[in-house]
Amino acid sequence: MGAGRAGPVPPVRLPLLSSVAEQPLHRALGLTDGEFDRIRELLGRDPNHFELAVFSLLWSEHCGYKHSALLLRRLPSSGERVLQGPGENAGVLDLGDGLAVSFKVESHNHPSAVEPFQGAATGVGGILRDIAAMGARPIAILDGLRFGRDDDHFARAVGGIGHYGNCTGIPNVGGEVVFDDVYSSNCLVNAMCVGLLPSARIMSAKATAEGALVVVYGATTGRDGIGGASVLASADLDEGDADKRPTVQVGDPFTGKRLIEVSVELVERGLVLSLQDCGAAGLASSLSEMAADYGLDIHLDRVPQREEGMEPWEVMISESQERMVAIVSPEQLADVEAVIDRWELHRAVIGEVTSSGELRAFWEDDLVGSIPARHLTDGCPRYVVEQAPREPTPERPFELPPTREALLTLLGSPQLRSRAFVTERYDQLVQSRTVRRPGLD
Repeated sequence: MGAGRAGPVPPVRLPLLSSVAEQPLHRALGLTDGEFDRIRELLGRDPNHFELAVFSLLWSEHCGYKHSALLLRRLPSSGERVLQGPGENAGVLDLGDGLAVSFKVESHNHPSAVEPFQGAATGVGGILRDIAAMGARPIAILDGLRFGRDDDHFARAVGGIGHYGNCTGIPNVGGEVVFDDVYSSNCLVNAMCVGLLPSARIMSAKATAEGALVVVYGATTGRDGIGGASVLASADLDEGDADKRPTVQVGDPFTGKRLIEVSVELVERGLVLSLQDCGAAGLASSLSEMAADYGLDIHLDRVPQREEGMEPWEVMISESQERMVAIVSPEQLADVEAVIDRWELHRAVIGEVTSSGELRAFWEDDLVGSIPARHLTDGCPRYVVEQAPREPTPERPFELPPTREALLTLLGSPQLRSRAFVTERYDQLVQSRTVRRPGLD
Protein backbone atom coordinates (compact mmCIF):
# COMPACT_ATOMS: atom_id res chain seq x y z
CA MET A 1 0.00 0.00 0.00
CA GLY A 2 1.27 3.46 -0.83
CA ALA A 3 2.33 5.53 2.14
CA GLY A 4 1.08 8.77 0.62
CA ARG A 5 2.86 12.04 0.82
CA ALA A 6 4.41 13.13 4.09
CA GLY A 7 3.80 16.30 6.06
CA PRO A 8 0.63 17.93 7.40
CA VAL A 9 -2.71 16.68 6.21
CA PRO A 10 -3.80 18.94 3.33
CA PRO A 11 -7.11 20.82 3.36
CA VAL A 12 -10.06 19.01 1.82
CA ARG A 13 -12.94 20.85 0.22
CA LEU A 14 -16.35 20.03 1.70
CA PRO A 15 -19.34 21.91 0.24
CA LEU A 16 -21.72 23.59 2.65
CA LEU A 17 -25.49 23.44 2.57
CA SER A 18 -26.87 26.73 1.33
CA SER A 19 -29.14 27.06 4.35
CA VAL A 20 -26.21 27.00 6.75
CA ALA A 21 -23.56 28.70 4.62
CA GLU A 22 -23.27 31.58 7.06
CA GLN A 23 -22.38 29.25 9.96
CA PRO A 24 -18.93 27.94 10.81
CA LEU A 25 -18.49 24.51 9.22
CA HIS A 26 -18.38 22.64 12.53
CA ARG A 27 -21.77 24.05 13.53
CA ALA A 28 -23.23 23.17 10.14
CA LEU A 29 -22.07 19.61 10.76
CA GLY A 30 -23.73 19.46 14.19
CA LEU A 31 -20.68 20.05 16.42
CA THR A 32 -20.72 22.60 19.22
CA ASP A 33 -18.00 25.20 19.69
CA GLY A 34 -16.75 23.27 22.71
CA GLU A 35 -16.58 20.03 20.75
CA PHE A 36 -14.68 21.76 17.96
CA ASP A 37 -12.17 23.10 20.50
CA ARG A 38 -11.80 19.57 21.91
CA ILE A 39 -11.05 18.20 18.44
CA ARG A 40 -8.36 20.83 17.91
CA GLU A 41 -6.89 19.98 21.29
CA LEU A 42 -6.84 16.24 20.58
CA LEU A 43 -5.25 16.67 17.16
CA GLY A 44 -2.90 19.47 18.19
CA ARG A 45 -3.95 21.36 15.06
CA ASP A 46 -7.00 22.46 13.10
CA PRO A 47 -8.80 19.54 11.40
CA ASN A 48 -9.32 19.74 7.66
CA HIS A 49 -12.83 19.45 6.24
CA PHE A 50 -12.58 15.71 5.63
CA GLU A 51 -11.55 15.06 9.23
CA LEU A 52 -14.22 17.39 10.56
CA ALA A 53 -16.91 15.49 8.63
CA VAL A 54 -15.70 12.21 10.15
CA PHE A 55 -15.66 13.66 13.67
CA SER A 56 -19.16 15.11 13.23
CA LEU A 57 -20.58 11.67 12.50
CA LEU A 58 -18.59 9.64 15.01
CA TRP A 59 -19.40 12.20 17.69
CA SER A 60 -23.10 12.35 16.78
CA GLU A 61 -25.61 11.01 19.29
CA HIS A 62 -26.34 7.98 17.11
CA CYS A 63 -22.73 6.84 16.91
CA GLY A 64 -21.18 8.35 20.04
CA TYR A 65 -24.01 8.01 22.59
CA LYS A 66 -22.92 11.37 24.02
CA HIS A 67 -25.93 11.70 26.31
CA SER A 68 -26.86 8.07 26.89
CA ALA A 69 -23.49 6.34 27.42
CA LEU A 70 -23.24 7.27 31.10
CA LEU A 71 -26.78 6.02 31.67
CA LEU A 72 -26.21 2.78 29.75
CA ARG A 73 -23.12 2.00 31.82
CA ARG A 74 -25.38 1.69 34.86
CA LEU A 75 -27.04 -1.41 33.39
CA PRO A 76 -25.64 -4.87 34.30
CA SER A 77 -23.49 -6.29 31.51
CA SER A 78 -21.48 -9.15 33.04
CA GLY A 79 -22.28 -12.58 34.38
CA GLU A 80 -21.36 -16.24 34.33
CA ARG A 81 -22.92 -16.82 30.92
CA VAL A 82 -21.97 -13.52 29.28
CA LEU A 83 -19.46 -14.30 26.53
CA GLN A 84 -19.58 -10.84 24.96
CA GLY A 85 -20.84 -7.69 26.64
CA PRO A 86 -20.76 -4.06 25.40
CA GLY A 87 -18.03 -3.11 22.95
CA GLU A 88 -18.85 -5.27 19.93
CA ASN A 89 -21.65 -5.41 17.37
CA ALA A 90 -23.94 -7.53 19.58
CA GLY A 91 -24.08 -9.38 22.87
CA VAL A 92 -23.49 -13.12 23.22
CA LEU A 93 -24.70 -15.49 25.95
CA ASP A 94 -23.60 -19.07 26.57
CA LEU A 95 -26.46 -21.55 26.20
CA GLY A 96 -24.37 -24.57 27.17
CA ASP A 97 -23.34 -27.65 25.18
CA GLY A 98 -21.12 -25.53 22.94
CA LEU A 99 -23.95 -23.30 21.70
CA ALA A 100 -24.37 -19.56 22.16
CA VAL A 101 -27.03 -16.99 21.34
CA SER A 102 -26.27 -13.53 19.95
CA PHE A 103 -28.83 -10.75 20.18
CA LYS A 104 -29.19 -7.01 19.88
CA VAL A 105 -31.90 -4.36 19.97
CA GLU A 106 -31.39 -1.12 18.07
CA SER A 107 -33.61 1.87 17.39
CA HIS A 108 -34.28 3.48 14.02
CA ASN A 109 -36.61 6.18 15.24
CA HIS A 110 -35.83 9.34 13.31
CA PRO A 111 -35.39 7.61 9.91
CA SER A 112 -38.75 5.90 10.48
CA ALA A 113 -40.34 9.23 11.36
CA VAL A 114 -39.08 10.77 8.11
CA GLU A 115 -39.59 7.84 5.71
CA PRO A 116 -41.38 5.04 7.60
CA PHE A 117 -41.05 2.18 5.10
CA GLN A 118 -37.33 2.48 4.33
CA GLY A 119 -36.51 3.79 7.80
CA ALA A 120 -37.98 0.70 9.46
CA ALA A 121 -36.72 -1.69 6.78
CA THR A 122 -33.11 -0.55 7.02
CA GLY A 123 -33.37 -0.78 10.80
CA VAL A 124 -34.05 -4.50 10.34
CA GLY A 125 -31.25 -4.81 7.77
CA GLY A 126 -28.74 -3.19 10.09
CA ILE A 127 -29.60 -5.41 13.03
CA LEU A 128 -29.27 -8.52 10.85
CA ARG A 129 -25.76 -7.47 9.83
CA ASP A 130 -24.80 -6.81 13.45
CA ILE A 131 -25.67 -10.40 14.33
CA ALA A 132 -23.84 -11.79 11.28
CA ALA A 133 -20.78 -9.71 12.23
CA MET A 134 -20.55 -11.72 15.46
CA GLY A 135 -20.27 -14.92 13.44
CA ALA A 136 -23.87 -15.94 14.16
CA ARG A 137 -26.66 -16.96 11.80
CA PRO A 138 -29.74 -14.75 12.29
CA ILE A 139 -32.79 -16.90 13.05
CA ALA A 140 -35.48 -14.53 14.34
CA ILE A 141 -36.59 -10.90 14.28
CA LEU A 142 -38.65 -9.05 16.90
CA ASP A 143 -39.82 -5.46 17.06
CA GLY A 144 -41.13 -2.91 19.54
CA LEU A 145 -43.24 -0.11 18.05
CA ARG A 146 -44.56 3.10 19.62
CA PHE A 147 -46.77 5.33 17.45
CA GLY A 148 -49.33 8.03 18.01
CA ARG A 149 -52.09 6.11 16.25
CA ASP A 150 -52.86 3.33 13.80
CA ASP A 151 -52.48 5.40 10.65
CA ASP A 152 -50.73 5.22 7.29
CA HIS A 153 -47.41 6.19 8.87
CA PHE A 154 -47.62 3.20 11.19
CA ALA A 155 -48.76 0.86 8.41
CA ARG A 156 -45.80 1.82 6.22
CA ALA A 157 -43.33 1.17 9.05
CA VAL A 158 -44.87 -2.25 9.65
CA GLY A 159 -44.66 -2.87 5.90
CA GLY A 160 -40.96 -2.04 5.88
CA ILE A 161 -40.23 -4.43 8.75
CA GLY A 162 -42.20 -7.22 7.13
CA HIS A 163 -40.67 -6.60 3.70
CA TYR A 164 -37.05 -6.91 4.82
CA GLY A 165 -37.65 -9.93 7.05
CA ASN A 166 -39.79 -11.76 4.51
CA CYS A 167 -37.29 -11.23 1.67
CA THR A 168 -34.33 -12.45 3.71
CA GLY A 169 -36.26 -15.51 4.93
CA ILE A 170 -35.90 -14.64 8.61
CA PRO A 171 -39.21 -14.77 10.51
CA ASN A 172 -40.54 -12.06 12.78
CA VAL A 173 -41.57 -14.10 15.82
CA GLY A 174 -42.72 -11.49 18.31
CA GLY A 175 -43.00 -7.89 19.37
CA GLU A 176 -45.29 -5.26 20.81
CA VAL A 177 -47.28 -2.22 19.70
CA VAL A 178 -48.30 0.77 21.83
CA PHE A 179 -50.31 3.76 20.64
CA ASP A 180 -50.14 7.02 22.53
CA ASP A 181 -50.37 10.67 21.53
CA VAL A 182 -46.94 11.30 23.06
CA TYR A 183 -45.42 9.42 20.09
CA SER A 184 -47.34 11.35 17.43
CA SER A 185 -44.42 13.60 16.52
CA ASN A 186 -41.61 11.12 17.17
CA CYS A 187 -42.29 7.41 16.82
CA LEU A 188 -40.13 4.65 18.29
CA VAL A 189 -39.08 1.74 16.07
CA ASN A 190 -36.91 -0.80 17.89
CA ALA A 191 -35.65 -3.77 15.88
CA MET A 192 -34.23 -6.89 17.51
CA CYS A 193 -32.49 -9.90 16.02
CA VAL A 194 -31.47 -13.23 17.57
CA GLY A 195 -28.80 -15.52 16.10
CA LEU A 196 -27.11 -18.81 16.95
CA LEU A 197 -23.40 -19.68 16.85
CA PRO A 198 -20.89 -22.08 18.44
CA SER A 199 -19.73 -20.58 21.73
CA ALA A 200 -16.08 -20.96 20.67
CA ARG A 201 -16.51 -19.01 17.44
CA ILE A 202 -17.29 -15.43 18.46
CA MET A 203 -16.00 -12.82 16.03
CA SER A 204 -14.56 -9.44 16.93
CA ALA A 205 -14.64 -6.25 14.90
CA LYS A 206 -11.19 -5.06 16.01
CA ALA A 207 -8.03 -5.52 13.98
CA THR A 208 -5.61 -8.03 15.51
CA ALA A 209 -2.69 -8.39 13.07
CA GLU A 210 -0.46 -5.82 11.40
CA GLY A 211 -0.18 -6.34 7.65
CA ALA A 212 -3.62 -7.92 7.29
CA LEU A 213 -5.80 -6.67 4.45
CA VAL A 214 -9.04 -4.71 4.69
CA VAL A 215 -11.76 -6.00 2.34
CA VAL A 216 -15.13 -4.32 1.74
CA TYR A 217 -17.86 -6.45 0.16
CA GLY A 218 -21.56 -6.30 -0.59
CA ALA A 219 -23.38 -3.48 -2.39
CA THR A 220 -21.71 -0.54 -4.07
CA THR A 221 -21.33 2.85 -2.41
CA GLY A 222 -23.41 5.86 -3.41
CA ARG A 223 -24.52 9.17 -1.99
CA ASP A 224 -27.65 7.83 -0.31
CA GLY A 225 -27.72 8.18 3.44
CA ILE A 226 -24.85 10.68 3.60
CA GLY A 227 -25.06 12.42 6.96
CA GLY A 228 -27.93 10.30 8.21
CA ALA A 229 -26.39 9.60 11.60
CA SER A 230 -25.93 13.28 12.39
CA VAL A 231 -28.78 14.84 10.44
CA LEU A 232 -31.42 12.35 11.60
CA ALA A 233 -30.36 10.88 14.92
CA SER A 234 -29.10 14.10 16.46
CA ALA A 235 -31.55 16.66 15.06
CA ASP A 236 -35.06 17.75 15.91
CA LEU A 237 -37.82 16.96 13.45
CA ASP A 238 -39.91 19.92 12.27
CA GLU A 239 -41.75 21.24 9.25
CA GLY A 240 -38.65 20.72 7.13
CA ASP A 241 -38.72 16.93 7.52
CA ALA A 242 -39.15 16.41 3.78
CA ASP A 243 -35.75 18.01 3.26
CA LYS A 244 -34.21 15.19 5.27
CA ARG A 245 -35.54 12.40 3.02
CA PRO A 246 -32.26 12.09 1.04
CA THR A 247 -30.50 11.12 4.29
CA VAL A 248 -32.69 8.03 4.78
CA GLN A 249 -30.98 4.94 3.42
CA VAL A 250 -32.62 2.60 0.92
CA GLY A 251 -32.36 -1.11 1.67
CA ASP A 252 -32.03 -4.11 -0.64
CA PRO A 253 -33.04 -7.21 1.36
CA PHE A 254 -32.06 -9.67 -1.38
CA THR A 255 -28.50 -8.32 -1.36
CA GLY A 256 -28.75 -8.39 2.44
CA LYS A 257 -29.56 -12.11 2.32
CA ARG A 258 -26.51 -12.83 0.17
CA LEU A 259 -24.39 -10.71 2.48
CA ILE A 260 -25.46 -12.82 5.47
CA GLU A 261 -24.69 -16.08 3.65
CA VAL A 262 -21.23 -14.85 2.61
CA SER A 263 -20.42 -13.62 6.12
CA VAL A 264 -21.56 -16.85 7.81
CA GLU A 265 -19.55 -18.98 5.39
CA LEU A 266 -16.41 -16.87 5.80
CA VAL A 267 -16.63 -17.25 9.56
CA GLU A 268 -17.46 -20.96 9.47
CA ARG A 269 -14.42 -21.64 7.28
CA GLY A 270 -12.13 -19.46 9.39
CA LEU A 271 -11.28 -17.16 6.48
CA VAL A 272 -11.58 -13.79 8.29
CA LEU A 273 -9.72 -12.35 11.27
CA SER A 274 -12.29 -9.63 12.04
CA LEU A 275 -15.71 -8.71 10.72
CA GLN A 276 -17.65 -5.46 10.93
CA ASP A 277 -21.03 -4.20 9.78
CA CYS A 278 -21.03 -1.01 7.74
CA GLY A 279 -24.00 0.97 9.04
CA ALA A 280 -24.42 4.43 10.56
CA ALA A 281 -21.63 6.80 9.48
CA GLY A 282 -20.60 4.21 6.89
CA LEU A 283 -16.94 3.33 6.55
CA ALA A 284 -15.99 6.09 8.98
CA SER A 285 -17.63 4.25 11.89
CA SER A 286 -16.66 0.72 10.85
CA LEU A 287 -13.02 1.53 10.20
CA SER A 288 -12.51 3.67 13.30
CA GLU A 289 -13.72 0.81 15.51
CA MET A 290 -11.56 -1.71 13.65
CA ALA A 291 -8.49 0.54 13.88
CA ALA A 292 -8.77 1.25 17.61
CA ASP A 293 -5.94 -1.04 18.80
CA TYR A 294 -3.72 -0.89 15.71
CA GLY A 295 -4.28 1.50 12.79
CA LEU A 296 -5.53 1.40 9.23
CA ASP A 297 -4.39 2.86 5.92
CA ILE A 298 -7.43 3.08 3.65
CA HIS A 299 -7.59 3.95 -0.06
CA LEU A 300 -11.09 5.32 -0.56
CA ASP A 301 -10.83 5.52 -4.36
CA ARG A 302 -10.74 1.69 -4.41
CA VAL A 303 -14.17 1.35 -2.77
CA PRO A 304 -16.70 0.09 -5.38
CA GLN A 305 -18.87 3.11 -6.26
CA ARG A 306 -22.14 3.34 -8.17
CA GLU A 307 -22.07 7.10 -8.75
CA GLU A 308 -19.56 9.14 -10.69
CA GLY A 309 -17.61 12.01 -9.26
CA MET A 310 -17.86 11.06 -5.59
CA GLU A 311 -15.55 12.96 -3.26
CA PRO A 312 -13.37 11.21 -0.63
CA TRP A 313 -15.53 12.48 2.24
CA GLU A 314 -18.67 11.18 0.51
CA VAL A 315 -17.23 7.69 0.15
CA MET A 316 -16.06 7.76 3.76
CA ILE A 317 -19.37 8.71 5.38
CA SER A 318 -21.91 7.27 2.91
CA GLU A 319 -24.46 5.07 4.67
CA SER A 320 -25.27 2.92 1.64
CA GLN A 321 -26.77 -0.32 2.91
CA GLU A 322 -25.75 -3.99 2.63
CA ARG A 323 -21.99 -3.61 3.07
CA MET A 324 -19.53 -5.40 5.34
CA VAL A 325 -15.84 -4.92 6.09
CA ALA A 326 -13.53 -7.87 6.81
CA ILE A 327 -9.91 -8.08 7.86
CA VAL A 328 -8.19 -10.94 6.05
CA SER A 329 -4.70 -12.41 6.10
CA PRO A 330 -2.98 -12.09 2.69
CA GLU A 331 -2.66 -15.89 2.50
CA GLN A 332 -6.44 -16.34 2.62
CA LEU A 333 -7.43 -13.48 0.34
CA ALA A 334 -8.00 -15.69 -2.72
CA ASP A 335 -10.35 -18.00 -0.79
CA VAL A 336 -12.28 -15.01 0.56
CA GLU A 337 -12.65 -13.51 -2.90
CA ALA A 338 -13.88 -16.85 -4.26
CA VAL A 339 -16.68 -17.00 -1.68
CA ILE A 340 -17.76 -13.42 -2.38
CA ASP A 341 -17.65 -13.94 -6.15
CA ARG A 342 -19.81 -17.07 -5.90
CA TRP A 343 -22.57 -14.94 -4.39
CA GLU A 344 -22.00 -12.22 -7.00
CA LEU A 345 -21.31 -9.40 -4.57
CA HIS A 346 -18.97 -6.48 -5.16
CA ARG A 347 -15.63 -6.59 -3.37
CA ALA A 348 -12.33 -4.73 -3.12
CA VAL A 349 -9.16 -4.68 -1.04
CA ILE A 350 -9.15 -1.09 0.20
CA GLY A 351 -6.33 -1.03 2.74
CA GLU A 352 -4.20 -2.74 5.33
CA VAL A 353 -3.70 -2.89 9.09
CA THR A 354 -0.81 -0.85 10.47
CA SER A 355 0.71 -0.27 13.90
CA SER A 356 0.39 3.54 13.74
CA GLY A 357 -2.82 3.84 15.76
CA GLU A 358 -4.00 6.23 13.04
CA LEU A 359 -6.95 5.94 10.71
CA ARG A 360 -5.38 7.35 7.55
CA ALA A 361 -7.44 7.91 4.41
CA PHE A 362 -5.97 8.24 0.91
CA TRP A 363 -7.41 9.22 -2.44
CA GLU A 364 -5.31 8.24 -5.45
CA ASP A 365 -2.35 7.86 -3.08
CA ASP A 366 -2.75 11.39 -1.66
CA LEU A 367 -3.37 11.65 2.08
CA VAL A 368 -6.74 13.35 2.69
CA GLY A 369 -7.14 12.72 6.42
CA SER A 370 -5.33 11.24 9.40
CA ILE A 371 -6.94 10.81 12.82
CA PRO A 372 -5.83 8.74 15.83
CA ALA A 373 -8.62 6.14 15.89
CA ARG A 374 -9.06 6.38 19.67
CA HIS A 375 -10.01 10.05 19.35
CA LEU A 376 -13.03 9.05 17.30
CA THR A 377 -14.24 6.42 19.76
CA ASP A 378 -12.89 6.89 23.29
CA GLY A 379 -12.43 10.66 22.78
CA CYS A 380 -16.11 11.31 22.22
CA PRO A 381 -17.46 13.71 24.88
CA ARG A 382 -19.98 12.44 27.43
CA TYR A 383 -22.70 14.62 28.86
CA VAL A 384 -24.67 14.23 32.08
CA VAL A 385 -28.39 14.40 31.39
CA GLU A 386 -30.23 16.69 33.80
CA GLN A 387 -33.18 14.96 35.43
CA ALA A 388 -36.39 16.54 36.56
CA PRO A 389 -39.16 14.72 38.42
CA ARG A 390 -42.42 14.35 36.53
CA GLU A 391 -45.36 16.25 37.92
CA PRO A 392 -47.77 13.83 39.63
CA THR A 393 -51.14 13.39 37.97
CA PRO A 394 -54.35 13.22 40.00
CA GLU A 395 -55.66 9.70 40.36
CA ARG A 396 -58.91 9.00 38.59
CA PRO A 397 -61.62 7.51 40.82
CA PHE A 398 -62.37 3.84 40.23
CA GLU A 399 -66.00 3.29 39.42
CA LEU A 400 -67.75 0.16 40.71
CA PRO A 401 -69.36 -1.51 38.97
CA PRO A 402 -67.99 -0.47 35.53
CA THR A 403 -70.66 0.61 33.12
CA ARG A 404 -71.38 -1.20 29.86
CA GLU A 405 -70.15 1.84 27.94
CA ALA A 406 -66.88 1.88 29.89
CA LEU A 407 -66.27 -1.80 29.15
CA LEU A 408 -66.96 -1.30 25.47
CA THR A 409 -64.57 1.67 25.40
CA LEU A 410 -61.90 -0.39 27.14
CA LEU A 411 -62.33 -3.36 24.79
CA GLY A 412 -62.14 -1.02 21.83
CA SER A 413 -58.90 0.55 23.00
CA PRO A 414 -56.06 0.28 20.47
CA GLN A 415 -53.88 -1.02 23.33
CA LEU A 416 -56.03 -4.16 23.72
CA ARG A 417 -57.26 -4.87 20.20
CA SER A 418 -56.00 -7.78 18.11
CA ARG A 419 -52.56 -7.39 16.60
CA ALA A 420 -53.44 -9.48 13.56
CA PHE A 421 -53.31 -6.34 11.43
CA VAL A 422 -49.58 -6.27 12.23
CA THR A 423 -48.64 -9.95 12.27
CA GLU A 424 -50.40 -10.60 8.98
CA ARG A 425 -47.69 -8.46 7.35
CA TYR A 426 -44.98 -10.78 8.69
CA ASP A 427 -44.40 -14.19 7.15
CA GLN A 428 -43.63 -16.20 10.27
CA LEU A 429 -43.35 -19.45 8.30
CA VAL A 430 -40.41 -18.42 6.14
CA GLN A 431 -37.15 -20.25 6.82
CA SER A 432 -33.54 -19.29 6.30
CA ARG A 433 -33.33 -21.88 3.50
CA THR A 434 -35.37 -19.55 1.27
CA VAL A 435 -32.08 -18.82 -0.47
CA ARG A 436 -29.63 -21.71 -0.51
CA ARG A 437 -25.91 -21.58 -0.96
CA PRO A 438 -24.84 -22.16 -4.57
CA GLY A 439 -24.07 -25.82 -5.09
CA LEU A 440 -25.95 -26.95 -1.95
CA ASP A 441 -29.49 -26.96 -3.36
